[in-house]
Amino acid sequence: MRRSIRAAFGACGALLLVAGIATPVWAAPVSAAAPAASKGCTNAGSVPKSARTVPIGDVDGDGRDDTAFYAAVPGTTDAQGHYDYGIHTAAGGVIKVRDRMKGINVHSGWFSGTDGMGFVAVIDDTETATLYAFRGCRLIQPQHVGGGAYLMKIGNRASGATGVACNDLNGGVLLERATARKRSNGNYDIVRTIITVSADGKTAKQQSGSGSTTVRWSNLKPSDKRVKQARANYCNDVPKVDARLD
Repeated sequence: MRRSIRAAFGACGALLLVAGIATPVWAAPVSAAAPAASKGCTNAGSVPKSARTVPIGDVDGDGRDDTAFYAAVPGTTDAQGHYDYGIHTAAGGVIKVRDRMKGINVHSGWFSGTDGMGFVAVIDDTETATLYAFRGCRLIQPQHVGGGAYLMKIGNRASGATGVACNDLNGGVLLERATARKRSNGNYDIVRTIITVSADGKTAKQQSGSGSTTVRWSNLKPSDKRVKQARANYCNDVPKVDARLD
């Protein structure tokens, strides 16, 4: 059985203006979790030939821009193929993970520095979102505090119309769980709760207590694009890269 591969990436053009210089918020995290004076992440890995890439700035501390990639790798007549997501550093390192999500639609992901939590990546298949933390030249999958990989249902599979979002109102990217909460008049409020990732990247949790949950937008019409975004995996102007097995 022959399979074709389609992959593409997109990026929004919005930039944060800092001191008169157009700088993407996601490219300048407060805490990068990268080694000081690093020579960069290196290894003998290789990027799949089918991969598409998107620039993500310097993530390994060597002062050179790195890239994220997503690859739809075709299988044989008795295998469906698979997806790989990863980081290709300018120093020559390839840090990748196998995307084991089962969705038949486009698989996509974004990678960003955050405000105080280092670099994170969230990949999805339009039904489930998977969180990763970039620590010490590795992509680590955080666990829930009570155990189990930190996976998030999104889109039509999510209860309460929930998704993944980012908030950069404080000047840095905050990772959040978004909910499109329906009003009695049929419109929606977009409610967001902050997700925190541990310093070692091994655990993640939703914050609780004062200030952890906010109403980002109120009384939006069902046709408003922000309602759709609240049900998906969306992080403002952070570029996404995607791939699809046909």
